[in-house]
Amino acid sequence: MDEKKHRLLARREPAGTDDADDTGASARRSVTVPRHRPLTRLSIGWRIGVTAVALIILTCGQFLNTNDFFPLGSLTQYATAKDLDGTVNSTCISARFPGEDEPRRLAFNTATVGIERGDIESQIDRVVSHPELLQTLADSYVRLHPDEPKPEEMILCRTTTQLENGRSVGEPTLTELANWEVR
Repeated sequence: MDEKKHRLLARREPAGTDDADDTGASARRSVTVPRHRPLTRLSIGWRIGVTAVALIILTCGQFLNTNDFFPLGSLTQYATAKDLDGTVNSTCISARFPGEDEPRRLAFNTATVGIERGDIESQIDRVVSHPELLQTLADSYVRLHPDEPKPEEMILCRTTTQLENGRSVGEPTLTELANWEVR
């Protein structure tokens, strides 16, 4: 490394730089380099503690296969490739409104029903066994859309799309998973 770069990195004056003092004698001017203190035991301890807690949460998310600890939850969605000739399932929410014969599909997001699709998909068995949980989605819809009519029925459904060489073939099939009369 040449002298100039070394000086910049070491924060010291170049060798041979002399300044004249009041008496005319030359003296070498030096700059002290600040020394970094080593980490204290407390600093090391909290860093190790935070790392250990993150690893414990990540491990629990893997064994419980849940996304409740996102972003430290289950990573199974990234673990395997999708079968190019398999099926793709997508959870959906529909609502039947007054005066309508067919249920209307709602966007599954926080702006429409107050929750994201992934949050329901991670608890789908719980929602299917306790459809009264759909009441919360209806209440959120009413709160988020005060000018819209109140839904009479909430329907949790799943669309299944068949793949062939990674492309969808035919129309998706719709399966009703849970149904709740709104109160």
